Formats: sequence, structure tokens, C-alpha cells
Amino acid sequence: MARERERERERESHSDIHEINELPKNIDILTYSFPCQDISQQGLQKGITKTTRSGLLYEIERILLLNKDRLPKILLLENVKALTSKKFINDLNSWIETLNKLGYTSYYKVLNSQDYGSSQNRERIFMISIFNANGKKFNFENKTTHFKKLEDILDENYSKKLVLLNLNKYEKSDFITTKNSITKARLLNYSNFNSETYIYLPKGIGPTLTASGANSRLKFYYESNKEIRLISYYEAYEYMGFSKKYAHIIKEQDIISEEKMIFTCGNSISVEVLEKIFEELIENGFF
Repeated sequence: MARERERERERESHSDIHEINELPKNIDILTYSFPCQDISQQGLQKGITKTTRSGLLYEIERILLLNKDRLPKILLLENVKALTSKKFINDLNSWIETLNKLGYTSYYKVLNSQDYGSSQNRERIFMISIFNANGKKFNFENKTTHFKKLEDILDENYSKKLVLLNLNKYEKSDFITTKNSITKARLLNYSNFNSETYIYLPKGIGPTLTASGANSRLKFYYESNKEIRLISYYEAYEYMGFSKKYAHIIKEQDIISEEKMIFTCGNSISVEVLEKIFEELIENGFF
């Protein structure tokens, strides 16, 4: 029975968007995105064309064109905020026009997850596209009054395997608090890569967790015992808004390593922001 359920899941799962041609009927919401490497500040910035990795966006156009008789009521896009920059805004506007021709009215805004109850400073563009909107408008201003800090999600009884003993030999700059409430210092003479040198105090907000690079290895400093330690896999899940119990469930399956689990979190979307968007859609009768 278990193997039968596994085969059923495999039949329903697609690993290659190029293989998808037909959509189910009566879809309320379709979420989509594309690799950010070609628009990210850390990437090659080749833009969104059909020859770049970010050009996978246009596979969504292909699928929608093949399914004009069963278009989803709502489309939801999330990506890096560079999509709204002067360099790439024309790409975004071109995509909005593509959706407009299919009958969608689109609204977008750069949202920071810490404004929605997260302990993470994570700015991303979110775009809602409404099919046959008939004058209905979407409002992104559904923020929260409940705020978290890193210490709310970091485990005080962390595993000693997370401690980076080799970093104790480096002098630290003074801790400063940024306008985004991130309290950080630099390890002097530690690395030529500036972002790799930062350590963060748990009493503040944390930086954006990424799938690779320095921010996939967030380092926290504890004044009480002078230890510097990495974020754990289950803390990374809660950092993104998931419950730690789901991280432990995935860990128990022994499918991917703890490092890969953090990688998937860096590629994920802040749950707190999604919850507010879904609340707005439901409360205002979009579906």
C-alpha cells in the first residue's frame, strides 16, 4: 500500500516544466517563479530572455496559452527585488503585458518579511495577477504588529557541532545596528569576501537566508560564552516561517543532508508573507 501511494505521488509530480502541457480544471491559484541568477546582484545579470535560465518564466506563458479554457483565477509570482530595478523593469513590464493579453490584471510590490512577523530581513517582489478582475484590486498593505527577533527562533541549547571554534582567534569590529534592525559585526582579516565576515547578535533581526554564498552559512555570536555558531537545519526552517517539526520530519526521512535542507530553505518563500497574501485574497472574495 505504501509503495502504491509512492508511485501515485510520482505520477503526479513533474520535475521538468518543459514536460507540462495540460493544467487541471478549476485552479484557484497557481504559484510560479524562475531562477533568479540572471537578474540577481550576485548573478550574471543577463536578464529574462528565452535563452537564459531566468527565461524559464516563458514556459509559464506557453502553458497558459495551451490552457486558455482553464486559466487559473489567481497567479502568484515571487522573486528577488532586482526584478523591479531600472535594469530589469522592462522585463517585468513585458511579462505583465503578456499576462494582460491573457486577461490578467497584475499588482506587484517589494515586501520585507520582517514586516509580516518574521525574524528575517528578506525583501522580495510579490506579484498577484487576477483573471477577469472586473475592477477588483489587490492590497499588499496587510502587515502585522507582531514582530520576532532571532532569539525567538534560535535554540539556546544548540548542538556544539555548530560552533566554529576556529573563528575565536579573529578580532571583531564593534557591533552596529542597521536601519533594518540587524545587529552585526565583522571578523577582521577573516575573509576577502565581505559578506563572509559578518556575525550577528540574536537580539536583533537576521539577514536574508540564501541557498548559496555567505548567507547560506549564517553565523551568530553569543556574548555569554563568546561562541560563534552556524544556523541549524531546523532553525533555518523556522527562519522561513515553517514549523520546526516539519524540519525534523524531513530529517527523519534521511532523503537529503542537513546542508541541503538549509539550501532548500534559502530557495523558499517566507511563509509569514504568504499567509498574509492568502488572507487578503480570501477575505476579499478573490476565490
